[in-house]
Amino acid sequence: MRALFTLAATVTILSTAPSAASAQVADRMNPIIAAQEKGLPIFGIAHPRITAGGARGGRGGAAPAAPVTPPPEINLADAAKETVGYKRADYLYTSGTSETFLRYMEEITKAGGSMRTHPFSAKIGIWHTDTAGRVRNNIIRQLNAGHVSVSMEQVESAQEVRDVVKAMRFASAGGTRPDTGLAAAAAYWGLSVDQYKKRADIWPLNKNGELFISVIIESKEGVAKAREIAAEPGVGQIFAGWGTMGGVYRDDPAGRAAAAATILAACKEFKVPCGFPTNTPAEMEQRLAEGWMVHILQRRDSNAFAAVETGRAKFGRK
Repeated sequence: MRALFTLAATVTILSTAPSAASAQVADRMNPIIAAQEKGLPIFGIAHPRITAGGARGGRGGAAPAAPVTPPPEINLADAAKETVGYKRADYLYTSGTSETFLRYMEEITKAGGSMRTHPFSAKIGIWHTDTAGRVRNNIIRQLNAGHVSVSMEQVESAQEVRDVVKAMRFASAGGTRPDTGLAAAAAYWGLSVDQYKKRADIWPLNKNGELFISVIIESKEGVAKAREIAAEPGVGQIFAGWGTMGGVYRDDPAGRAAAAATILAACKEFKVPCGFPTNTPAEMEQRLAEGWMVHILQRRDSNAFAAVETGRAKFGRK
């Protein structure tokens, strides 16, 4: 991709194995779910929160030691055109959904992208610490923008997944998501509002649903409940939060590795695609051999793109 599109980004690769609960349905819209139903890999570029330029202070809000030159303003239309033009990606992931990012999604639609070609997912925050309803509001906001998935951080029980399922389902279907404000999501999906409401349910709970939940396990409490979480029918993917676990298992690399192995074993037992950070072709080869099904490349560089090609080649994707 040209230098114009220099937003810091992560590349995500998802390869999957089919399960008994994932029989393929006709006219599957969500390419991520389609891949999981067919046992094929999916490749995507993950974006962090997109923001306009501006100087930032140092750690803890301290002033920088020297004046900082603000980054250039982002031309969202040009960035969107490049995103749509990059044909190696299937899946876009972002760490946040600022107002700028939502405008960016609108520009992707104008450039010819859609949910079928550029499905989005984003983190929503930690459910079990959400006393002010921020996470619930994030779910509504992101789904109403047209996202196909929510990414739950620091999950520590199956009940949290059940709670998020309810938050994602429409009030008219027994959930708590409002049945209003759906025009943008319907447009991104290329549907009418009524059609969108019929398709926007959680897979694999509803085999015809086009939304799914991605779970991140990254605490000792979550690792202890890995089997319980993996067995929950509403889970679409599980990630090992390897970076956060570095702090949780500080000075205990063996414990960190054992925790990741526990998560992977639970994924394999309950046939849930499982993810791990992967940054180079060599790491891609290693993690695929270990059985990790979702590969998050955390740096946007030549190694990351080469790792994408390694993964594609392993699964016969030209």
